[in-house]
Order: sequence, then C-alpha cells, then structure tokens
Amino acid sequence: MLTLDRNSPIPLYHQLKQILLEKMAQGEWHPGDLIPSEQELQDTYGLSRITVRQTLGEMVNDGLLLRQRGRGTFVARAKIAHDPAQRFGISDYMRQQGIEPGWRVVDEGWMAAPPSVAVSLQLSTPAQVYRIRRLRLANDEPIGYHLAYLPQASAEFINRGALLEGESLAYLQTHPQISTSRAHRTIEAIPAGDDETEWLNIEPDSPILRIQRLITAEDGTVLEFLCASYRGDRFKYQITI
Repeated sequence: MLTLDRNSPIPLYHQLKQILLEKMAQGEWHPGDLIPSEQELQDTYGLSRITVRQTLGEMVNDGLLLRQRGRGTFVARAKIAHDPAQRFGISDYMRQQGIEPGWRVVDEGWMAAPPSVAVSLQLSTPAQVYRIRRLRLANDEPIGYHLAYLPQASAEFINRGALLEGESLAYLQTHPQISTSRAHRTIEAIPAGDDETEWLNIEPDSPILRIQRLITAEDGTVLEFLCASYRGDRFKYQITI
C-alpha cells in the first residue's frame, strides 16, 4: 500500500494521486462510488486544502473523477461509445455495453421558432415549430439533453412515439411517403451552459459534446433539427472509416 513520503522529491499532490489511483486499481473504489470529501482527505493524509484540490482537479481533468454539484466527487464511469457511421442507434450500443437505455420527456409543445432554429429549418419568421425537450438516460442517469424541433409539415405526420423515444431518424428513413431522408451532423466540444448544468446535474462549464443534426428529405426539405448535449465524462464518438 502506497503512503506519503514527505522527504521525497515527488510533489505531495502527485503522491496523493498515486494513492487514490491505487484504491481504484485494487477495487477499493469502484466506478460511480463517492470518494471522501476534500476535508476528509486533508484530515486523513495531513495535507493542505490546496494540495488536495490540486490532486482532485488533475484527476477530474484526466477523466478519472467526476464532480457533481451538491453531491460530491465520484469515481468516473466508463464512457458510452457510439459510432454514427453504423446502422445502430445509441440505445443499441448502450445495451451492448450492459447499460439500460431510457428517455425522460421534460416538456413538448408548439412555440415560436427561435431565429437560429428558423434558419436551420429554412422557415420564414415568424413561424411555429413543435419542440420536444427530453433527457437520454443510462441506467436512469441523465447523460444527454435533447432539443428536437419540427416544422408543422413534419409534426403532422411523424409518429409521436418515435419522437419521444429519439428514433425520428429511423422512422423518417423508413416512412413510405417520404423520399430517402438523410442526416447531417456537426459535433463540437463546448462548456456546459445553464440548461445542461441543471438537467445533466454537472458543474458549470463542464465539458460536453454538442451534436446538431439536420434530417432532410431527398429534395432538400428539412424535416427535423436536433440539438443534443452529452456529458463529456460519460459519452464519446468513435468513427470507423
């Protein structure tokens, strides 16, 4: 078992990091476990607050630990991997990784299209769009925050169940009355905003993956605009070329 050596040239914060890593490697701490508080670590190892914070901050940045607002610091879980080039949905990938997928609808209804949404949907303003806010769950834990917008033409025929379950792309691609639909995605890493902080239960400015998707018909008509935000500590994209 590793211990602190105050006579070592190795900085104390790095020694503490090795001790905490050993606890993970030996199974004393498991993914999802709440670790001792900063004060408890200070008392246990006789270290300053600055040293403990430096250790935990580095481990959070390394993706080894996760801070949750109002709850504490946890051992990070393995990230959910998804390959958008394949014909499998995220839910299928989650099941393959032993994770139970799910959805929770926050709200839905008609609203005036925000300017950026109107541009994405190629609508003249003012225009009404149907919006669904939903959370993607992994073992009942929110990992994704979705805003799906549909113009009136799409909202009138698309299956509501497919919308609520996040399966609108698969539904539209197989609909007999729609010419082959396509999806264009953009992915970027950004800091979490107020909505993501609240609904994903993460710290302000935590890293998230922002995915914007446009579903279009063969003639270029935009059928749906989706803005999805995923926790950077729980989700990753992998591409097979």
